[in-house]
Order: sequence, then C-alpha cells, then structure tokens
Amino acid sequence: MDNKTLTALKGVKVGHSTHPDKLTGCTVILFDKPLPMVSKSYGGSPGTFNTDALQNGKSDFYGHGIFVAGGSWTGLMAGGEILNTLIDKGIGFKSHDIINPNITGAVVYDLGTYIEKFKPEYGREAVENATYEPVRNGNVGAGTGTKAGGFSFTKDVKRLSMKTGVGSSLITLKGGIKIAAISVVNCNGNVVLPDGKILAGNRHDTNDFPFRTFEGVSDFLVRDEMNTTISIVGVNIDLTTRENYEQIAHVASHGQIRAINPVNQSVDGDTVFVFSTEEIKDFLSPLGKTIVKNDWSKLSVDIVGQAAAKAVQESIYDACYKAESIEFESAYKGVIPSAKDYPSK
Repeated sequence: MDNKTLTALKGVKVGHSTHPDKLTGCTVILFDKPLPMVSKSYGGSPGTFNTDALQNGKSDFYGHGIFVAGGSWTGLMAGGEILNTLIDKGIGFKSHDIINPNITGAVVYDLGTYIEKFKPEYGREAVENATYEPVRNGNVGAGTGTKAGGFSFTKDVKRLSMKTGVGSSLITLKGGIKIAAISVVNCNGNVVLPDGKILAGNRHDTNDFPFRTFEGVSDFLVRDEMNTTISIVGVNIDLTTRENYEQIAHVASHGQIRAINPVNQSVDGDTVFVFSTEEIKDFLSPLGKTIVKNDWSKLSVDIVGQAAAKAVQESIYDACYKAESIEFESAYKGVIPSAKDYPSK
C-alpha cells in the first residue's frame, strides 16, 4: 500500500484510541529516537501540554512524541498517562535508573465533552496501538467526536455543524524529500476548497442554501464553545536550528488559514506542531546553493514551509472526506452529516 501519511517518515509511529460511544479519543505520534519539535498557536484559546520549551529561544526542544486528545482541557490528562506508558516501555532520556520522556501535545473541544469526562487511560491505549502502518483517518482517535461549522445554531438551538475527523497528506519533492501532515479538524469555521466551494461546515436549515457563512451570523446566538484544529507536520530534512523549524510551523499554519474560514478566532485553539527526522542534510541544487549565497539565506526553509502549508491544507480536506456521519440528539434533524452525505448545491 502506498503510504501517504505521517508514518511514511522513517521511525515514526501513530496510534489511536477510539471510543465512538463516547465520541472522543486520543491520537499519539511517537518517534524511534528524540527528534526536534516546535509549536505555534494562533487561536485565542489553545489547550496545550508542555509547549513552553518549544518556543523561540529555548533549548530543550528534542522529544519523543506528540499527542492530540479530545475532552477539552481534561484531555490534557492523557499526557500524564502517555508519559507513564513510555516510562514503562523504557522510552525516554536516561539519567542513571530514571527514564524521563519528553512529549508535547494539544486538545480539542470535541462532542465527547457533552457525554462523559475524558479518561486518561485513552492516552495509554493510543500508545499501545501505535504502529508504523499507514495512519487510519476519519472518525478515529482524537477525531472521533470532531466537527466543522460551530458558529451558529437553529432558533431552537439545534447544532448545524458537520462531521470531520483525522486527515492525512504527504507532499514529496525531488531528492527523497517528504513533508507529511496529520490534522485533527474541530473548527468553528467552514472548511473551504481552493475554488471557494464549502466542503463541510455550518449547514443551513432551509432548502435555499446548503451552508451558512460567518458573515451572516449576526442574526443568531453563538454558543460559548471552543473549537480547535491541530495539525502536526513531519519532515525528513535537517533544518539545523529551532528557529528554522518554528518558521516552518508558522508558514504551515497558513494551510489552516487557506482551508478554514474563519480561523484563529478568540474561541479557537488552532495549533501547529512540526518535527523532523533529520535524515536529509542538504537538498538544494547547485543553482539553489548559489541563490542562498547571494541573497536568500533561508531559501530551504521557505521551500519546506510552503510545502508544509499545502500538506496541512490537504490534510484538513482529507479529514472531511474520510469522516462518517453520526447521530447526535442535539443536532439539526438528529444527525451530524459528513461531506459525503451532505453534498453542497
């Protein structure tokens, strides 16, 4: 099988803990060895775990994995259980007899928060299920209870959102370069295709228009609800400095901006993580190296950043295409449909 997911990168595993009855779960990305990790959050309400060391000017940014969990802030408890599981497996930095893993992660405010408190053991399950096989997408892991289009409701307060989930993509460049992305899409805005067509989002409760847009939301009450898209980008290129990886994360966030409208609002926790397997040390052609010497010293960073943005954008679309409709009592007509079951007109 042609692997077009994050596990196409050497030494990377992904595992899901999926609980469709609770509409929540956890997804974990694990590395065979410590790798550089960075994080950038642009939403106004991020829920993150151990991201301070990944910020600009810090030095301890090599780690063993990244997780995304449902359950809103209670989902951060998965981080502790993931740490315990890695210690049990002997994974982490060694100090005499002490094993000290370094992980980071983020949470989404999924539909499971209306059913039951998130259980920390979902983090352990995700680690135990981690595999090098192509990543499963759709209603799995942290995407089990996610949705798009949460900015307005019917007059009797029925949810008009649509089902999303976990999505993946892979961009390949010459010389064996790979830029892979996985996104857990739980956005307040609509997911918009490059041609402007809405793929998934806030449904309209009339037969005249398939979707509502945020510009027309003033006639409706907006629920006090947080929405988050978490994207994780993996590359196999050694970009040498923490600042270069942070620039990749910054540009990769443009993939969220291109695919979701609106995004990065005060109630959003939109975050991008980037890591590298550091396999390829030099990928520029002779002409590229000449340009770098002259006046474009960050050419390689810009090339990878633009590919990362495209990978994030495509992974968000994939999260919509791979999602399945679910029944939900407080939803309009009792269903949160997927894009395949709610074609736009």
